[in-house]
Amino acid sequence: MFTANVDRTFALDIETMWELWTSAEHLSAWHRPSLEFGPTLATVDARVGGRYRLEMLDPAGEVHAVGGIYVEVDRPNRLLFTWQWDGSDNESLVEVSFTAVDDGTAVSIVHTKLVDQADADLHAEGWIGCLQSIAVLY
Repeated sequence: MFTANVDRTFALDIETMWELWTSAEHLSAWHRPSLEFGPTLATVDARVGGRYRLEMLDPAGEVHAVGGIYVEVDRPNRLLFTWQWDGSDNESLVEVSFTAVDDGTAVSIVHTKLVDQADADLHAEGWIGCLQSIAVLY
């Protein structure tokens, strides 16, 4: 299996960053691979065993939906959740780590169990876009 790794530091405190990742309102605003996508429809139950679902509207009007289950919720340090696109048989795993640093919060995303290098590259590109959305919107 293949892995996508993305890291970025934000001038936001760790509790704010945690809220951006665990609140449906915030996820709806930023969770999209680029700002060309419309706002995302997010549902979130950020607890171990809780589910989430993200429906992203691309510029052509097509909805791309993904969902999964929270495996670990360690506020404000780490989220671990499954990731499965609608219509796909492959379930991958996303680990998001938050580290307080002098100027804000470092975010590290490790997305594992991807089917091939092309899939890993596409997911890395999507995560980079999501993090760029956070940088622009917050």
